[in-house]
Amino acid sequence: MQTAKADPSLLQSARNTEVGERFNRTLFAALDSLEERKIGYALIGGVASSGLGRPRSTHDIDIFVRPEDAGAALEALEKKGFRTEKTDFNWLFKGFREEILVDIIFRSRGDIYFDTEMHQRARPVEYHGREVRTVSPEDLIIIKCAVHDEIGPHHWHDALAILSHATLDWDYLLKRARRAPRRLLALLFYAQSNDIWVPNKIIFELFKTIFGDSTFSSSTSFGPTSISSKDTQVKAAPEPQPARINTEQHASRKQPTTYVVGKVKDALTQDARTGQQDLKIMVEGNHLLIRGEAQTEEQRRAIEEVVHENAPQYEIDNKVTISKLSAPEGEEDVA
Repeated sequence: MQTAKADPSLLQSARNTEVGERFNRTLFAALDSLEERKIGYALIGGVASSGLGRPRSTHDIDIFVRPEDAGAALEALEKKGFRTEKTDFNWLFKGFREEILVDIIFRSRGDIYFDTEMHQRARPVEYHGREVRTVSPEDLIIIKCAVHDEIGPHHWHDALAILSHATLDWDYLLKRARRAPRRLLALLFYAQSNDIWVPNKIIFELFKTIFGDSTFSSSTSFGPTSISSKDTQVKAAPEPQPARINTEQHASRKQPTTYVVGKVKDALTQDARTGQQDLKIMVEGNHLLIRGEAQTEEQRRAIEEVVHENAPQYEIDNKVTISKLSAPEGEEDVA
């Protein structure tokens, strides 16, 4: 039996090809429809990667909008002759025209939203003879870090290309890193291994943000003999009891769970008491479940306090455990 092969032309989106012409017409029609309705948006995906990093082909169009604008964006496409579908009410609608797919994305992996700051930092880039709006290079790097997986390895290389081509606001990158801090740290280390310039200060600051100040002193050189502390120890916290609140008092003020989770995560990363970035927040009925790690019992309690302050309508089930990280003694044998 012969294996069916895809028509190579269907994978092209470069100009000067028939598919490329259809791709550009579809892209520009989609953007016109949103601009005519004054709907805020920015491109992500392959088009943005081409504009901010490496030139590459893509066969679909990814447009990032606010959740509250997703329905209006789909209507705008429909009025331009697109066939549309509400694919997934949690994150994705789709439009089709001339056999080209347009994804209307309103929540990216990692609970990343097209928020006000991202909207304000969106920038124009030239794409196939037209100016289009993309997210900032810093935001696209974070999105690519969060989305990267085994079936999408190109996201990692897109992010590396942006690091090597774009002029970055490193402070803003650190600020946005709360959505995928460990992945960004891994990317920056890998970029340095490829001789892509990344300031050491940024890596140190990101490391400190993830693991805290107590792991290394300010003079730590990260050499194997410059670290003196005991082996890593992880101690599970006592099983907590859910914090009881008057749920009837706040029931009328409940927001969609996606917004609650986003609000709580933002509060946790911005509050000086916690600075937590990788906690898992889940809403089940009237319960809000927190999972992850804290460095101290005080930080664990502070996490619960911040969550309660920002989601008082929920009963808090704090499953955060205590994990103390320290470096190994002596040199590690890697032979």
